[in-house]
Amino acid sequence: MFQGESKSAVPFGQLSTEDVMEKLKQLLAPLTETLPPGVRDFLDAGGWWLVLGVLGLVILLVLWAILDRAWRFFRRKPARPEDAERELEEDLASYPPPPEPPGRQALTVYHIPVRLRLVVLAPAGTETSVDMKEVPRLLDQVVPGLSTIAGHDQAQIRLWPAQLSQQGFAITFQRRVERPEQEGQPSHWSLVAGRAHVGKQSILLGLALWTDQPTTLDQVVLEPYQWLDVVRIKSAEA
Repeated sequence: MFQGESKSAVPFGQLSTEDVMEKLKQLLAPLTETLPPGVRDFLDAGGWWLVLGVLGLVILLVLWAILDRAWRFFRRKPARPEDAERELEEDLASYPPPPEPPGRQALTVYHIPVRLRLVVLAPAGTETSVDMKEVPRLLDQVVPGLSTIAGHDQAQIRLWPAQLSQQGFAITFQRRVERPEQEGQPSHWSLVAGRAHVGKQSILLGLALWTDQPTTLDQVVLEPYQWLDVVRIKSAEA
């Protein structure tokens, strides 16, 4: 049986630009037929090329934005612990001396009169937290009357993120709270840090203390049972 010769389809890669444009017109015919006559005349007069150019530019811009975002994401370096700790830095050289003489009660460390200039508190572990409103209560439970001393001396209060160990907190406190002098040299500044028990809760407490005369009492690390023996509040007349 004789069969007529069928016309084979032309591969898309072999289509001319006119063929591509014609197929595009056929594909978009349901949409273009709803356009005003003036717009259809504009497209038939070559406006399709402008539309394709704008569409291609939009696609390129979108691809560029995606690639740029992906490039920035993969180049971004994870934050190092040292970078996070920089937010905790305190420069004691910028701290002024205590604003006024001691009140009726004086704070001492190993019986040396000191002034309280900075208080740092942090939760011990990730299961607890410290709120700024709780600071006076926490200080007084560590050393009764310590919140009154902090208020009179106008000490700065800082809340640090949770710390996993007492030793790690003390090391970070001594490293990030910078004294003007080198370690071991006489200084007006002393740093006291350690764990303290507040009822069933444990907190980590750091104090930056000012002495009228330079001392070598530079860094002290305390266990929970040592706070009341080392840090004391005495009558100013005593």
